[in-house]
Amino acid sequence: MRLKIDVADVQLGMYVAELDRPWLESPFLFQGFVLDNESDLEALRETCNYVFIDDEKSADPQAAREAASGNGQAERAERAEPSADARGSTVESFRTNIKRAVQTFKKSTGSVIRFFDDARLGKSIDTDDAKAVVSDLVTTITNNVNTALWLTSLRNRTEEAAAHCLNTSILAVAFARHLGYSHDQMQVVGLGALLHDIGFARTPVAILEKPGALTDKEYRVVQKHPRDGHSVLKLTQQIPDEALDIVLHHHERLDGSGYPDGLKGEEISESVRVVAIADAYDSMTSERPYRKALAPQDALTTLHKRANEEFGQSLLEEFIKCVGIYPIGSLVLLNTGALGVVVSSNPDARLKPLILMVRDEQGRDIYPRKLVNLATLSAHQGEGGWAISRVVSPSDYGIDIAAIAAEDMNFG
Repeated sequence: MRLKIDVADVQLGMYVAELDRPWLESPFLFQGFVLDNESDLEALRETCNYVFIDDEKSADPQAAREAASGNGQAERAERAEPSADARGSTVESFRTNIKRAVQTFKKSTGSVIRFFDDARLGKSIDTDDAKAVVSDLVTTITNNVNTALWLTSLRNRTEEAAAHCLNTSILAVAFARHLGYSHDQMQVVGLGALLHDIGFARTPVAILEKPGALTDKEYRVVQKHPRDGHSVLKLTQQIPDEALDIVLHHHERLDGSGYPDGLKGEEISESVRVVAIADAYDSMTSERPYRKALAPQDALTTLHKRANEEFGQSLLEEFIKCVGIYPIGSLVLLNTGALGVVVSSNPDARLKPLILMVRDEQGRDIYPRKLVNLATLSAHQGEGGWAISRVVSPSDYGIDIAAIAAEDMNFG
């Protein structure tokens, strides 16, 4: 429970659970902290008019209750849901939305698994269920895009095909939103992305899970999956033509090197290229039987080198803006020597994202995890505060990003 207290009545030892403004607009490093020094108390009084104190986490719970009672706030105030932050750049919005988004993700993964099973058995895809999945994703992404993008770090090898389709849909809808697509357009793009690889249900598992390079014959079999998926979905007569176009042509490239029809230039619609970029990015950053996953920043660099020939330079650069200079899921080394994972970008301060701390300066694992908003550090600690030194490879440090993403998001 939280008690609303005027800052003039706040005392040392109280646990500040919530401010009267977004945490990004405050000088405080962590969301939720014990007031243990006069400097923070003074900063709090200069920044806020009132705060919410958690009496149970405070050193003197009774003092907190009396302070609330003394200024007319005797009743316990439940924490209000923060307004939807379209850019999702604050600690508060991330923490508020993550559990709800995880539920959506798990439910959606189950649906996509059923789609593949039905296609494998020759059954019709439940298009109403597919549209409902996309509707939930669009809502989640509209409320907090970075929370949704963090979920693409979740990985389960037994559900890899479903996870890839779901991740591609999340990335494509987030990208479409960034480009200013309407709600209906995001629905269509999301649906095409969600079902883009459904044709793999007809591809032999031995080929899909082959640890080495494919033979020319095997690769020709793989190249059939867009047309196979298109054929299965067209029979339902309930999938929009634009979504079907995405399924059929998501492997086409501007220079004509793609498949199955070898389309070139303007023959490939922008919505198809939006999904193609999302598909390529998620594939590159995912572990495969035949190669290791690329770090997000390395995947963006690779895509950028091929942009003119494959996707279009300007569109790919917009995707980079969408996912951020430090893409969500990146492992970063801070100038202190500590390690953290980027969980949310900050459009107003692109070099200062929200970080989930993983290891401290001595290399010790941090439990419970701490969320650090780098955008607040210059105000809190001055110019000598924390900053990102570089993006590093998780494998070099024995860190599993997918396992971290799957942890219970009950931060300290």
